Amino acid sequence: MSVCIFCGKPAGFFHSKHSECVRKHENGKHEIEDLILNIPTSSTLVEDVASRITEIAKRSFILENEQYTLSVKAWSEAVDHSLHGGILSDEAEQRLIGLKEALSLSRSGLEATGAWVRVVKSATIRDVLNGVIPRRMSLEGNLSLSLNLQKGEQIVWAFNASEYLEDKTRRQYVGGSSGVSVRVMKGVYYHVGGFKGRAIDRTERVHVDTGWVVVTNKHIYFTGSHKDFRVPFTKVVSFHPFSDGFGITREAATAKPQFFITHDGWFAYNLVTNLARL
Repeated sequence: MSVCIFCGKPAGFFHSKHSECVRKHENGKHEIEDLILNIPTSSTLVEDVASRITEIAKRSFILENEQYTLSVKAWSEAVDHSLHGGILSDEAEQRLIGLKEALSLSRSGLEATGAWVRVVKSATIRDVLNGVIPRRMSLEGNLSLSLNLQKGEQIVWAFNASEYLEDKTRRQYVGGSSGVSVRVMKGVYYHVGGFKGRAIDRTERVHVDTGWVVVTNKHIYFTGSHKDFRVPFTKVVSFHPFSDGFGITREAATAKPQFFITHDGWFAYNLVTNLARL
């Protein structure tokens, strides 16, 4: 006779679990998910929520490793749901971090889902909107040393493996003729030149380099294998939002748009536009 994989009691022949135990298990999982999803807006103490989760897991036959996996997933979903309405409030952020600590959720586990960096990015935008220069990221090693930061300049964020693009205008002629050769006398020819036709300018967006886009409170830096430059916020006349990055147009009569593919357009665009207003 088989035993139930949940309660450990006899389950009868050809059965590995009781239907009632399965129901308790599934209901318990949903209860835990709901508690964590509601944590950003709940008024219940974080410690009480954590205790409640432990109690539910125990009576619902949810083992420790399953509880951990379930909690990481629900915590990440709670972050995403909260960000649908904009950036996280300071209170919501503190409650999420408090529950992370109470449930012993590792930072690496939350980084794997992308939720942790989304919380940090949200907090970074919130700082800037409040007029505070964020100090949530620091660069170490050669990259940090290679940037010639000005006095009072603070690194706010750095985007690795970012693509830098420029608009290039190429001119071509269409509808032309190569001309003809007219015989003037035996062995002597006079070449009548043709015309090139009309010129057509075509603008192409081309990849120039790949590297780091570093945003400070004063400049946008790009450093790659072939190209390095910085653009002061005071010289940017317009910003252009894209789903995977942002573009800028400098203050110059012949300036052409420049584009930075950071792979997180919403965050990058909101970061640079709000920093430019400080």
